Amino acid sequence: MEKKQYSYAERLGLWLRGLYLENRVPFLAALLTGLAAHMFMFTNKLVNHDEIEALFYKGATVTSGRWGLELSKLLLPNWSMPWIYGLLTLLLISVSACIMLRVLGIRSRLSQILLAAVVVSFPSLTGTYCFMFTSAAYGIAFILAVLCVWLYERGGLCNAALAALSLVLCLSIYQAYIAITASLFVLLMIKSCLEAEKSVWQIVLYGLKALAMMAAALAVYFAVTLLVFRFTGAEFNSYVIDNVNDKASLLGKVRMAYENFRDIFTFRNYSLISSDCARLAHVLLLGELLAGLMLAARGSRPLNWALLAVLVVLLPLSINCMYLLMSPQSIHTLVLYSFVCLYFLVALILEKLEPWSGPFMKDIAALLMCVIIASNVYFANMTYLKMHLQYENANAFYVSLIAQIKETEGFDENSRLAIIGQQDNLLYPFPELGTDGLLGPSQDLVNIYSRENFFRRYLGFDVPFANQEELDALSKTAEFEQMAEYPYNGSVKKIGDYIVVKLG
Repeated sequence: MEKKQYSYAERLGLWLRGLYLENRVPFLAALLTGLAAHMFMFTNKLVNHDEIEALFYKGATVTSGRWGLELSKLLLPNWSMPWIYGLLTLLLISVSACIMLRVLGIRSRLSQILLAAVVVSFPSLTGTYCFMFTSAAYGIAFILAVLCVWLYERGGLCNAALAALSLVLCLSIYQAYIAITASLFVLLMIKSCLEAEKSVWQIVLYGLKALAMMAAALAVYFAVTLLVFRFTGAEFNSYVIDNVNDKASLLGKVRMAYENFRDIFTFRNYSLISSDCARLAHVLLLGELLAGLMLAARGSRPLNWALLAVLVVLLPLSINCMYLLMSPQSIHTLVLYSFVCLYFLVALILEKLEPWSGPFMKDIAALLMCVIIASNVYFANMTYLKMHLQYENANAFYVSLIAQIKETEGFDENSRLAIIGQQDNLLYPFPELGTDGLLGPSQDLVNIYSRENFFRRYLGFDVPFANQEELDALSKTAEFEQMAEYPYNGSVKKIGDYIVVKLG
């Protein structure tokens, strides 16, 4: 019988079908959990100060060293589209979770389901969705960070070069995801120690080679960035320069990385642990992890055990390695997505123990992971609820203010609007919905630099705003000093060509 000839499109379809069938359990777990956590964000236009400002662009790109983010415009138009970008990001992170599972060789179906679910429900992704205009591009960066490890694991010089290229492209979109790559390499070394199929020196050599590959990728990334600056005339913005100029010593930065890792469990830093119940689950999971390490190391050679201990101690540093590159003031929830690697370590330990430890430890870990995932799903929906209520609150506030502006004596086609002060003390902050550690749903939903676009794009009031120099001059006038604070009588007044609003 003549063998059927397939077109390239059919071959691609068959290949994708095979990949889906091999990974359908964790992929579907990730997809369904992600929809439960983030569907409200996908189906509403929720905003914060950056989202208001960057509705039609991707924020700072080349000047932040993110020339890949600038190139992503070729695939991802400069429109912040919650359904398209939200779903695309979820698909990319779901596929990334499947690749992480394959790279680390997690065989247990239950572990695959739980790990895929925790990756897509993790608060770092919730924070990423708060900046929808870059979310899909960051999803690409995430999968590139994971593909770097997958390619390197395939062996050979060509694959190592492709792994380095993948990391360069990742860095060009979002530099913080290098921590994901570094943490996965540490996990692979821990796995080798647990399996005891390689000598200590082989494992150390593997780590040094992986580190050299990452260092080469960093060097190439910086070289390309400097070339981009040369041809575009751009330069690093003040945000990047302030980070680079951080004066802490290397040892001081290492100390901060470990202290922050500790504080994540004690003070809910950056909302990575999303509730008190989840914090307790994390503490118990850490206890089980340490007990599992002690059991897994029984009977192993002292040198192998020593290396395992060193690698476990190094994992928090790899997770928080951005502390070595950035000032602590610039670290936030999005930067620390690599924290999910801690859950993969638990799964690796339990798979090592499974043949002789019985189901008890695995069942406890599964229960604790379910608590963490449920907490993350609730936290994501609470965050989006807060953003929705903040928008409704600000919308009602400013619609009323616009009505008063229009009724102000002297308001005409030549008037310019000067709103001086902040409205935070006049808007309800929703303290019941605690997201203080999460970058995104902050109380200054509408601030000085996003207010004009909020008026124009969301409220349909396109009146020219006074610039900062004009605002400073108006705030020093006697007429402004005599004005009442909004919302009281006399808080909206025409001064010269300006309709002045004194918020306080």
